[in-house]
Amino acid sequence: MKTSYIALSGPTNSGKSTLLNCFANKKVSIVSKKIQTTNFNIEFSINYKNTQMIFIDTPGFYKDNINDNYLREAIQGLERADIVIFILDINNKFRHLDKIKNNLEKIKNKILVFNKIDKVDNDEILEKIKTLDFINKFDEIFYISALKKKNTEKILNYIEKKSLKETTKFTKRISKEKFFSEITREALLFYIHKEIPYKSLIVTDSIKKGKYLTVNQTIIVKTEAHKKIILGKNGQMIKKIGIYSRSQLEKILKKKVNLFLKLKLSKVK
Repeated sequence: MKTSYIALSGPTNSGKSTLLNCFANKKVSIVSKKIQTTNFNIEFSINYKNTQMIFIDTPGFYKDNINDNYLREAIQGLERADIVIFILDINNKFRHLDKIKNNLEKIKNKILVFNKIDKVDNDEILEKIKTLDFINKFDEIFYISALKKKNTEKILNYIEKKSLKETTKFTKRISKEKFFSEITREALLFYIHKEIPYKSLIVTDSIKKGKYLTVNQTIIVKTEAHKKIILGKNGQMIKKIGIYSRSQLEKILKKKVNLFLKLKLSKVK
């Protein structure tokens, strides 16, 4: 069986996580309208025809105050990939293109994907791509809707044809602990605004199997003010976060989940 590492890269909220979820046919990466919702490189493999495809979902690029750790992980993901998929939202103004341009020369196999074509007509698409002066530097271009799963299989077919390496089977998945923590962070992103979700750490302390799956998590915050906001009046906010996270886990796992959240103030400022 052939194997390829594929990195998904591009501006924040262009649809990287949605495309990854589409390929996997399940939720493996959190999706939110807020910036930088993917917190670490997520690796997930699928078998397509005679090829094992290992996808790396890189952290999103910021507008100004990009976190150095996230940027470092994104670049590392690009460097180790056999194929890099750069994704742009065709529905929005193209931004942060300098970050893509600066990495093009370092990458041998690269494709450009225009996502969310279901939201614009053909004339708009043509007008948009005229503004890109580096489009001819890509090996292939695709026009898709990751949400609607339109033309996404064309990308898989392309990767399958380009895959050359014969290697041992890749079995690694993101740990349950990391994944469960990211689901709760998605709940934080849904309910809490400003910088709090990005400055909070969610740790999955334990996962116990039984009639119900029992999950214990700690939300670690940096300030007493953040702790009060997440707790909410009479504990209502953390209750909402817990209900959201639990419902998402039950939907994904198709099993009843008991989720217990506690708040902790970080000792490191």
